[in-house]
Parts: sequence; C-alpha cells; structure tokens
Amino acid sequence: MIRSLHSKLKNPLGVIFLVIGFFCSFPEVYAQTYYTVDNLPSPKVAGQNFYVTDPDHILSSGTVEELNAISTDIEAHTQAEFAIAIVRDYTGDDDFQFAFDLFREWGIGKKESNNGLLLFIAVDRREYRFISGYGMEAIFPDAYLKRIGEKYLVENFRNNDYDRGVLEASKFIQHILKSPDAHEELKRQMPEAIPFFSFENPILKNSLLVIGFFLLIYLYIHFSSKSLIKRKRSTNPIAPVFYGMGCMVLLMFITVFIFAFVFNNIHQVYQVKHLPYFLMVLGSVIIAMKITTNSASIFKSYTDEQERMAARKEFMKRNGILLLLAPIAIYEFFSLSNYLRKNKNRFVPPDDSGNWERMVRTTNKKETATYLSPGQVKEEKIGALKYEVWKDTRTGKFKYIPWDLNKDYTVCPSCGYTTLEIDVTKTLKRATYKSTGVGEKGDKCQNCSYYQFKEEFVIPKKTRSSSSSSSGGGGSSSSSGGGSFGGGSSGGGGAGGRW
Repeated sequence: MIRSLHSKLKNPLGVIFLVIGFFCSFPEVYAQTYYTVDNLPSPKVAGQNFYVTDPDHILSSGTVEELNAISTDIEAHTQAEFAIAIVRDYTGDDDFQFAFDLFREWGIGKKESNNGLLLFIAVDRREYRFISGYGMEAIFPDAYLKRIGEKYLVENFRNNDYDRGVLEASKFIQHILKSPDAHEELKRQMPEAIPFFSFENPILKNSLLVIGFFLLIYLYIHFSSKSLIKRKRSTNPIAPVFYGMGCMVLLMFITVFIFAFVFNNIHQVYQVKHLPYFLMVLGSVIIAMKITTNSASIFKSYTDEQERMAARKEFMKRNGILLLLAPIAIYEFFSLSNYLRKNKNRFVPPDDSGNWERMVRTTNKKETATYLSPGQVKEEKIGALKYEVWKDTRTGKFKYIPWDLNKDYTVCPSCGYTTLEIDVTKTLKRATYKSTGVGEKGDKCQNCSYYQFKEEFVIPKKTRSSSSSSSGGGGSSSSSGGGSFGGGSSGGGGAGGRW
C-alpha cells in the first residue's frame, strides 16, 4: 500500500488524481456557497404558502414545515407576512445591508400597509437580523425585536439548537401579531424591552415606588428621633444613605462570586428586570443604618443614664415595627434589651424609706462638683465606673452606688479612687533591626502619681517583611406552482445581533 502510494507521488498524473479524489471525498470543502441577494431563492418560488428559505438545509424538514404553517397562519389572520432566510454565509460585510436589500428584493408585506417582517440568519458568521416594514415598526419597535433575538435566538443558537431558536421566536411573533392589542400584549410579555426611562416601563415604575416607600420610612425615622435628641449635634442626615450604599456594594461583591461559582446563574440574577428587588435590599440596609445612627445620636445627646434609657426605649417603641423592613437592625434592638437588663435595678433607691432623691446628671461641671469629688469625676472621665448619686432629703448626705465597672481599673492604694490602671506598659529602649529593646510593665494611677513596678520585658528585634512571587507559565420544493410576497417595503427598521 505504501509502495503504491509512493509510486503515485512520483507520477505527476497520479498526484493530480489523488488530489481530486481527496476533495471528492469531502464535497463540503469546496461546495460552500456564498449567497447574494440575486441568487438566494425566494421561498415563494415553491408556492404561495411557503415563507422559509433554507438552501443549506440547516433546519430540519419538520421545522421548516412548522415555520411555514406559522407564517401562513399569521398572514391568514393579520395579512402580515413573516419570512425567514437562513444560510451558512453570504457575500458582503454587513448583515444589515444584505437583509435590507433582500427584504426589498422579495417585497415582503402588503404593498398598501408595508406589514412585512424578515428574519435573516447567517450561521457561519453567527449573525441574525430582523428587518421590519414601515407598518410593522409600530407593532415591533427595534428594542423589542432586539429582545426577541436575545431571548429566543441567541440562547438557543449558542447551543447549536437552530430549530428550537427559530421556532420559539416565530411562535412568539405569531402570538403577538394575533393578539387583539398587539402592542399592549408585547409590552406585557416583554416589559424589559421598554425604554427604561419611560413611565410605560413597569421596572421603572416599580423602582420609583420602592424608592418612594423607603424615602417615607427614612423621613419618618429622622423626624421621630429628632424630638428625642436632647442636645442638638452637627450630624449629616444623609450619612446613613452612604453607609447603606457602601454595605450594598460589599454585599453585591460577595454575592457575585456566590452566584457565579456556586449556583452558576449570575446572568439570571443580575438583570435589569430585578432592579426593584435590588432597591428593596438597598432600602432595607439604609433603613437599618438610619436606625443604628439615630439610636447612637440619641444615646450621645444625654448625660444622665435614666434619661438616656427612657429616650432609647421610646425610640425603639416608635420604630420597632420597622424590623420587618430592616432585619439587620435587630442587632440594635438586642443591644438595647441587653442594656435594659443590665441596668434593671440601677435607678432603684438605696432603701424603701422614700427619702432618697436621685441626682440627675448634666453637663454643668459646677453643679456636678457639688456632689462629686475631683477623684470621682476622674473615675467617670476615664471610664473606670459610673456613679448613681442619691441624696438623703432629711440629712442632705449623698450615697454613691458604682455601676459599669471596668475590669482594667482597680482601687489605687494611694488616693483611694478606682483609677489604678492595671498592666500599663512603656518602652524604655526601642527595638531595632539589629538589637532587641526593653519594656516595663506596671500599674499606674490616672488620678495621682502612684506607680507600682511589676517587671521588665524584652522587646523582640524588628523583622523586615519579605515577599515573593512566581509565575508560570434545507429548502422546500412543491409542484403547486410559484407565488410572491405582497410587494411591501422597509425603511430599515429592525434589530440584529450575534451569538
């Protein structure tokens, strides 16, 4: 066998026959047709009830028959003409120009109403193009034709399912054209294709409703808390909006990876039609931020703990129902519940004699100095503890009950106040990259000069951080006689795309 082939290669005539035989074995290599408007046959050549031309037999014969039946039904009920041309390739560089010229050459649609629609598909170039007649543009605006292509053609063509793609698109077009109010039915079926900034767009309307609803809730929280703030502070009323937007960006960043790599449906989730739902999540986060920041503002505006507690309780009472809209704010309610539980007996008098008057705390330092010593003021200032001060109305004497004890402080043996900070460290000698350093630990009073040394310790040498990186590298025929389209024309309306 090898010797025979070798002898043929030595003979020029044998080489010629070998090449001819090779190409004859693969007729598709040389039989590819690049169609022009002139040589692409009109489906009407086969008969009046034919609307599909498929010279390269891309679609199955059953699909072609069903498509012809769909277009026949469309014309019988609406007088509109819907033609389909599907080829592997064509001559030229512009699918729009080819489809537009083909539409005019065939004259799709009735001459008096120009109600024609052409779907042209070039499989090898992965292109599709709708061309609509003047009368069809009112029913199928360009944006809707684009959406039909993306929804039915592109999704199926990417899976090489041309039969299903063309059938689904054709059935949808049939449904719309046969509807009593085609334009309204199209808007109902494809709301996402309506221009976004149009009040006919339900996505925009629903988005505005969501924004308006949460805006009212935001304003309610703002004004309901305004009356509870004792000392007015300079705060930014829209700061929670930016906090919420920042949280939303972080949340979306995280969910992108979840939907992309876990559920593998990111394209289904992040669509314009879901905008109202995203706005609902954003609104919920912003409301949670508003509740948290306003609760903090109320807390900071009071000096007296009893007044502070009463104001926070009233704030949560007014806004508790909003937990249904902002579940993230549950943390704030748990925080308040814990605060109330911890201070349940805080404002109970020292005994039941009825002679005790609780001293309401203010920011007036002179007034505070009448019942707190400088050492006690220091204890509260550094956060070691807080006092509840009770005055005996009979004797005028004060009783001090400590609350909110800080375990980092203890009683100073020198001054007697709870101002001795435990295990304070200081550097005696700084560490360098070449030598260790020395530190000292002790207890230091924040009220007097008392200091209790405990120990010295070694500070390790500084180390330089190092980093490394690596890199590695089919047409139909019939004996029933020919036919023709109705002679319609187009102004170039339509839409196209690729897959």
